[in-house]
Order: sequence, then structure tokens, then C-alpha cells
Amino acid sequence: MHIIFCTSSSTKSGGSRQALYLAQEFVRRGHSLTFFTPAHSTLRSLAPEIHWADLPDAPGQWRAAIEAALPEGAPAVFHAFHNKAVKKAAWWGLCWRSRGVVCVAHRGVVYKPGNPLPYWSPGIGAFAVNSKACAKVLARYGLSKKRLHVVYNGIPDARTTPATPAADMRAALNIPESHFVFGTVAGNNPVKGADVMLRAFALADLKDTTLVAVGVGADVYGPLAEELGISDRVRLVGHTENVADHLNCLDAFILPSRSESMPNTLLEAIRMGLPSVATDVGGVKELLADTGIAVPAENPEAMAAAMTTMRTDTDKREAFAANSRALAPQYSIGNRADRMEAIYRDLLAARGLSTR
Repeated sequence: MHIIFCTSSSTKSGGSRQALYLAQEFVRRGHSLTFFTPAHSTLRSLAPEIHWADLPDAPGQWRAAIEAALPEGAPAVFHAFHNKAVKKAAWWGLCWRSRGVVCVAHRGVVYKPGNPLPYWSPGIGAFAVNSKACAKVLARYGLSKKRLHVVYNGIPDARTTPATPAADMRAALNIPESHFVFGTVAGNNPVKGADVMLRAFALADLKDTTLVAVGVGADVYGPLAEELGISDRVRLVGHTENVADHLNCLDAFILPSRSESMPNTLLEAIRMGLPSVATDVGGVKELLADTGIAVPAENPEAMAAAMTTMRTDTDKREAFAANSRALAPQYSIGNRADRMEAIYRDLLAARGLSTR
């Protein structure tokens, strides 16, 4: 298939990463794919092998740039990621029908859309959302079930394949061999809730336990760890793309976010077979399922209680871990690509276009 991806985001956000993971898998499968992003997008550094194309600075020039990349005399799929690109696709899709182009839009947030008009436009043949929670929001705005598809995010195998043995990673982080290890992959943005997690860890006051926080800077949260008296049991790792090695040395994962939709980090933890404690925000609870304990957001007391249960109840923790291992294949990028390919082919077939 000829596929064009377009995102108006210039960051390595979770949604952008999901678009990239899908693009990489489609290229691996032999599809012809061009990925439009702003020229300064930091996403490109993660996959120089992708055929990147520049989205012009002026939105009024986007359509011409993308139309120049459409194949002559062959059907194509245009897949829009992020709000600005989705709005454009809603109207471009009406004009591209004669060119054999079908349009798909992605939505990965659970708040109501500010402008529902793009969701009513027949220019977009399908909306792929990453959670049932998101689907419920769009359904309330009149988006038909025929065009609405829940396609869970996927994580590539490479992202969850550690290169360092767990014991070596723990040694590198100066974690005593006897310690139980909680961990997160978060960030310094307050929405990620690192402060809530640190307060919960202090309240739990668990013996022989260490907390590893990947993506959390010591310059930002080190003072709070000092204030709480837990700095000797906390490892603030800072940003790294090497998440698998860190997840591999954990006994349980923590997602302390104040707001999320369908977080890649929790998916990575499930794919690594970890039990989790996670805040009940966005689509997290449906993702967490029977793999961990859900707690209210911004509630360090509830999180501390859940961390204590996870630390002390071995049977429950092992059951959560077993459920994670059982669910892991569902969240592979291969499974996500299978679902999206089926949507593309159905849209093309409905128009009488070749699906080869």
C-alpha cells in the first residue's frame, strides 16, 4: 500500500512515538510510506531510516506539499495524527476522493473536542482511537460506530528487549541486592506526578525498598527527595531512551500521572511482565485491567497504601505479573499494525480500490 502519515507535532510525545512505531512496522512489512512532520521535529532522530518529508511552516501550504507526494494513478491512505492535521484531513478527504485517497484520523485524548465538525465530515473514513474512554467521548458527539475503531497502542519488541542483565543494572544504580525495586518512566512535567510518587514512597516507608525514576531529573526533584528524607533510597535517572534495561531491574511499576490517555510507559511495563500501581486517569484503568492496582490521582496516601500492598502481598503481586505476561502480546506493535492494515484495506475496498 501507499501510505502517508502526517503529524503537526514536532515533539517526541507519546502520540508521536506511536505514529513512528506504526510507520516503522509498515515499512518493515514492505509498504511504501512517507511521513510528514515539521522540519525541526525531534521525532526524526529516533528513526533516520524513515522517508521523512517536511510539513511547511505555513499551514496553507500543507495540502500542496502532501498532494505532491500522492502516487499518480494508484490508491493511497492518508493517516493524520494530532489535532491540526486531523482538521485538515476532514476537508482534504472530500477533495481527494477522485484521486483514490482514503483518509484516517487518530485521536488519543479523552477530553471533548473543541470543534466537533471534523468528526462529522465524510472526508475522514475512519477514526482510530486508543481507548474505549476516548471512543465514548467521540460517540457522544455523534461519531458513528461504523467509523469509530478502538485500536490499542503497541510497543515494538526492541523497546522492551533489555541488553543488560537485571543484576548488572541494579549494581550500576547502586541498589542493594536484597532490595525490592519500584520504578517509573515519567518526566519532569508536573502532569506526570513525580512529586506525588515521591510523597507516596515516603509515606509508605517500606524497608529494604528502592525507587527508580527514569526521566525524572535530580535537579528538579532531588530537593523534594531530600526534604522527604528518602534521597538515599531514590534513584533519579533523568532522560534516557534505554528504558528496557531499567524496567528489567524492577519488581513493580508506578504510574503516578495526574492526566493521561493511554500511556506508552504503562504499556511498556505490561509488555515487560511487571505488576503496576497506576492512577485512574483517562484510559489507564481499562489498560491496567488485572495487572495492578488503580488509585486516585493526586492522592499520595492511596498510592502509598497500594505500594505497601504490592510490596508485601507476594501472591497478589505475582498474580498481577502473570496477567501482564498474558496480556503482553495484545500490546505488540505487530498487533496494532494488523488492526490498522485491516481498517485501511476495508476503506479502500469499500471504494472499489485495490488493496495490494
